[in-house]
Amino acid sequence: MLRRSHKKSRDGCVECKRRHVKCDEQRPRCLLCTMSSRECSFASEALTPAEPSSTALRSPRPSPSWDQNEGQGNARAQSIEDPINLQHTELLIHLTSSRATDVFSLGDGFEPYQATVSVVLGIGLTSPYLLYQLLAFSARHLAYLRPDKRAYHLHQATSLQTQALSLFNAGKVQITASNCVAVCLFSVVLGHHLLTDTLTLALSVSDQPPGCRGIGLDSFLNRYIQCLETHRGVYTVAMGGWPLLMETELAPVLSRSRAFTSQEPKGDECQQLQALIVSSVSLEQEEKEACQQAIRYLQLGFDALSTGENENMRYQMLFLWNVLVPSEFSSLLAKKRAQALVILAYYALLLHHGRHIWQVGEAGQHILGMIEEYLGPEWSPWLEYPRLGMRFG
Repeated sequence: MLRRSHKKSRDGCVECKRRHVKCDEQRPRCLLCTMSSRECSFASEALTPAEPSSTALRSPRPSPSWDQNEGQGNARAQSIEDPINLQHTELLIHLTSSRATDVFSLGDGFEPYQATVSVVLGIGLTSPYLLYQLLAFSARHLAYLRPDKRAYHLHQATSLQTQALSLFNAGKVQITASNCVAVCLFSVVLGHHLLTDTLTLALSVSDQPPGCRGIGLDSFLNRYIQCLETHRGVYTVAMGGWPLLMETELAPVLSRSRAFTSQEPKGDECQQLQALIVSSVSLEQEEKEACQQAIRYLQLGFDALSTGENENMRYQMLFLWNVLVPSEFSSLLAKKRAQALVILAYYALLLHHGRHIWQVGEAGQHILGMIEEYLGPEWSPWLEYPRLGMRFG
């Protein structure tokens, strides 16, 4: 389980002290007890008549101010008369509910889920860009679960994500021992959200009349490349603190992920792709190397599917590939170079194997269809493997 380092709070509630987590000291119930449905000692204190004293009664402590070093500025202390934001409360409750246990199903899971999310929410209290992004992705998950309220929750998700990115960018965050976990978690949650939106777009723009799918491919590639670049930028900032992260509670998860991506590919699913790149005289050497790196990670993804990896690791490359492919490969996609599109078609096959995951669905099949129509008969032999894989896989 992910455990958060904390500073001791002499005034925290009994439950937070017992669990060795940082209490935000909100009354009548602290946030962590509220979110994890635990009994908070502050609630019973509120019901106990105070002893007479010549000292003035202490007013409830406001939430801790946000750290200026992380770019959020000082928050206005919340008055007890301020209304509760019920929309945000609904999203917080959803994150800790049993219906949300698959919300991060593309990543390396933390167990037990509810306890881990409570800790992550606690980290978000001092890093609001993380908290806003968690709320945004909670809304995005609800948009999937509630088709009748889809438009409402999508608007929620977009607004909250925009605010999260604004806070992160405005802060010009410098990685330190105190914020490296928050930045890393922000990178992961943001990446899940961006990819979910991008794959959903693939489903809609591919629904074009015959002969018009090239228009859909342009729209999809524009969004997909934006997804790659935005996530890569935040991920690069987060990984700049790798030595610091290795001293945190994230070390086991990150070490597992690095071991997975560092192993040697074993299968032959991408053998034809390798031959295509080697024989492509139109590609510069640097472009070939970028394509070969993208292919290497694809093969690791196919290996994970066939070697009986646990559920989390089996599908992790569906998410990680978008962070690991080099920027030169993104440039080839932007130019709609045929070789890069064929590689993307193999990634579409990888997505198809994870079509039961809520973020993915039938996106792989739609991406392949757009690529096939754009490239035409000349490139059809190079797309035979992903085409057959989707037909029979």
